[in-house]
Amino acid sequence: MRPPPSVTVERSAIADVGYGLLAAVDLGRDAANLYAPRPEFDRLAPAPAPAWAAALQAAMRAHPRDALVLQGWPLRAPSLADLATPPVAPALRTPWARAAAAESRAAEVRAFAPATPSLASPSLASLPALLAALWQPLGVEAPATCRVVDCRPLGPHGRTHTQAGVFVVATSLDETGDHPLMQIFHEAAHPVTDAAVFARLGADAQGARRTAVGTPGFEVHRVLEATAVAYGQAVLEAHAPSLLPAYRAWCSRWVYST
Repeated sequence: MRPPPSVTVERSAIADVGYGLLAAVDLGRDAANLYAPRPEFDRLAPAPAPAWAAALQAAMRAHPRDALVLQGWPLRAPSLADLATPPVAPALRTPWARAAAAESRAAEVRAFAPATPSLASPSLASLPALLAALWQPLGVEAPATCRVVDCRPLGPHGRTHTQAGVFVVATSLDETGDHPLMQIFHEAAHPVTDAAVFARLGADAQGARRTAVGTPGFEVHRVLEATAVAYGQAVLEAHAPSLLPAYRAWCSRWVYST
């Protein structure tokens, strides 16, 4: 049996700025919508200017598939300079770049935020063992490392990126109780379940990656989420039943109305 993956916890100015931009844009009834003003974040940096937020909102709505690329870009961009040039259509890249330039000036302020909790904190101590249980079906393909990025603009949401054997997951560790642990756990279920869902639904489902309520892509999204949630519950039942109440509480927070 492979040893549990190593886990690190960090802050990232790139993630703070990028997800700060996305948190300023209200996408309406969309599963990818991060919009939710957070007072503790607003104390760290001024709220973004309405002018760039409106322009970015219009561009994201006009280019929904490219807008999904932006959801993972803050975890993929190598630097703040690169953050401003995502691989999306120019009509979306231009307002994003303007917003990123404005918000990057606040990056140094965010860098002086209170320290991130360590992996030794009770809320994350069980994470390596949980990841090992989740990723058993992946065998030798399972990530050897998990980087947790504490990103306050994300609030209760999570975003991920996997590259070269490293699973990167971002969420806010300021959320109460076991929510951060359960959010990370859920995000880590997707590398196991998503491929099976797409294999079952066919190639058309992969191309329908939109997340607005009422679109075919939203229905694909619901299947992806439901499958990951069910798998997570099965893993907890087998390996950590004491966490099932926390998992159910986490599940109750994510109900998408149609």
